[in-house]
Amino acid sequence: MFHFKEVGPFNTGDKPKPRSGHRIVHYKGRIYSFGGYNPAIEHDDPDLQDDEFWQESKPLFKELWELNLTTAQWTKCLMKGDIPEQLASHTAVSHPLDPGVMLIYGGTGAPFGLTTSNTVIACHLDTQEFKKIVTQEGDGHPMALYGQAVVTDSKGLFYTVGGTSGFHYFMDVNMLDLSCSPPVWTSLYRLSGARDEPAPRYRHELCLWDSKLYVLGGGTSFSADRFEDLPTFDIKERRWYNTRTKADQEATIDNSDDGYPEARRCHSTAQISDQVWVFGGYDGDDVFGDAWKLDLSTLQWSRLKMELPLPVYFHAMTVSAEGKMVVFGGVDDIELNTRTSRVFSAWLAVPSLRSMAWEAVCHYQPGISSVPPTILLEEGVPKDCVDMLSNNTTSQAVWG
Repeated sequence: MFHFKEVGPFNTGDKPKPRSGHRIVHYKGRIYSFGGYNPAIEHDDPDLQDDEFWQESKPLFKELWELNLTTAQWTKCLMKGDIPEQLASHTAVSHPLDPGVMLIYGGTGAPFGLTTSNTVIACHLDTQEFKKIVTQEGDGHPMALYGQAVVTDSKGLFYTVGGTSGFHYFMDVNMLDLSCSPPVWTSLYRLSGARDEPAPRYRHELCLWDSKLYVLGGGTSFSADRFEDLPTFDIKERRWYNTRTKADQEATIDNSDDGYPEARRCHSTAQISDQVWVFGGYDGDDVFGDAWKLDLSTLQWSRLKMELPLPVYFHAMTVSAEGKMVVFGGVDDIELNTRTSRVFSAWLAVPSLRSMAWEAVCHYQPGISSVPPTILLEEGVPKDCVDMLSNNTTSQAVWG
């Protein structure tokens, strides 16, 4: 636990270009990455000459990639349907009632802020088909923004907070009930200048606990928000207030801001029950590689000993139901404005004995993916483990 491991190495030509502003989700031992941005990629890059979208989408990537975490193989998916045009600073989460569906919401095209979206797109990961979710007509629809934060619950409720139009910042709260047919948007709060309202922001993160939405960090193009007092939205009472958290008394001035994470935006979070982890981000001057944990039941911050192997911001992160966190990409140098395509993983919770045994088998038998599935099944390898060695879908083409 709490130890980063690099996924790979990957063969040249069969992996995504370095990118930022993309999003990932976890499904059946794989991560799926949609979108991203890299202004350093040449228009005539030979690896993208056969990409049907690149000439129109550049410097944004209109791509869906699958990474098999067992075999460390990237596969470029053949997309179809209502593929979003908003490819940066969107959100992506697993559908709370159907984990085989990735929900993509918000985001911007290029130039940033001129083409934003308030449409929710469902990507069926088994078929790579994108389909616009038609919602019930009403006045609860959120504005078309990017850089907002979202979180879902087990009942099928999808919450979104904040974001920017590219010119103005917001902190409205909207909820989409995915259990309804058709799904219906509800406006829970719009900023009015009332006391205790939080500052508008983008590229923050959300966590949900005990019917309350906690806002972690964020900022504007010129500012970054702090972590001592967390803007908190009470869903039942529909009101904002601040929650005071507790500093890590063992953290030093060299690795914290008085026992709290330093102010930042463009970071990432992972939540498991009442535990929330914060990784990376930046404040306009420094890129962070530190890792923090917040216990929502006690409001206690803890500075972890683990560090991101590569400090990044505008990266993408996801966590499996069992607690395996994966981080991919991001900006790794402010001055050079460079991006990475490296992937790291770490267990944030104690994995099952079954998962540990499977990881050990794959580690000591690195060629296991080349063994025919029938042989593995005959040898007693469980079918779901055998399935993790193959591509998840049939309509894919390896990019290389």
